[in-house]
Amino acid sequence: MFNALLRIDAALAATRPVWVGLGQLAVAVLGLHLAADRLDDHIYGLMVAVSGAVARVVVALGINAPEASAMLTPAAWAALIVELMVVLYMFDSLTFTAHRPELSWARFKEALSPHAVALPLFWLPAALAGAWVVGMAVEDALAPRDAMLGAIAGRGMGLLVAWRLSWSGFLRVLGGLSAPKRRSQGLLWAPVLLGLGTLAAWNGLPIWGWLP
Repeated sequence: MFNALLRIDAALAATRPVWVGLGQLAVAVLGLHLAADRLDDHIYGLMVAVSGAVARVVVALGINAPEASAMLTPAAWAALIVELMVVLYMFDSLTFTAHRPELSWARFKEALSPHAVALPLFWLPAALAGAWVVGMAVEDALAPRDAMLGAIAGRGMGLLVAWRLSWSGFLRVLGGLSAPKRRSQGLLWAPVLLGLGTLAAWNGLPIWGWLP
């Protein structure tokens, strides 16, 4: 029995980097999902504004204009497609990096590109927002029994996840940057990543509620 437990422990230790990597990715994807929910709203607002302008033209021509509610599904699909594409981008950026990266200013200058700037600026707020989501889930689960316990446990779990997964994942991504094949690498992705990072920071971090 003891030998079996030792073998299980050894197997878990051997696969620990895999589980840590999955956790680092998952917590950032949680933050990305939160940002994508807000992106859905912004896309819907843009589509309604555009359709409103088009409607004024087609109505003048005697053609029935589409209802604003018809834009809900296309907006949701557009946000989902963007979210899935960014998840693949995140997976590729994290999977092939060292778990203990060497961080230095010289290495970052060698890697300097739109990708090297946008990816860390997106990853940190997304990962921290994901940690906050985990903390709030714990608080919501415990609050019906004990509101004070739920608040303490939720914030404690959020801080723990932020430290063990969000921050370590950010450092891993930052340290995993390598010299690009061309200096414009990631130029098309940069606006998407920076926009989603801004949405994650604005809607997923609790600091704004603490400000006067």
